[in-house]
Amino acid sequence: MIGANLVAFNDVTKKATVTIDLRKAITVEDIPDPRNRILSPSSAQIPLSNFDEFEGLYGVERSFRLCFQRDLEIVFFTDTDEEKERW
Repeated sequence: MIGANLVAFNDVTKKATVTIDLRKAITVEDIPDPRNRILSPSSAQIPLSNFDEFEGLYGVERSFRLCFQRDLEIVFFTDTDEEKERW
């Protein structure tokens, strides 16, 4: 974090690769832990959430997303529940 910006650095070059202005984020959405879903034949016909068709790709434990205008989003994953709570 630098001010209101989240800055990603390249591990090798130690140079900034992208800067995200967090003031432009519209929402922060928790992505439900896929381990908590119980699927039955009847539940397959009912949408599990309001997330898009890519949810299966990102539906991993301890993840969340920042949503921006024009349907832009960034998905984050953390190693622990405590780390996710801090974010």
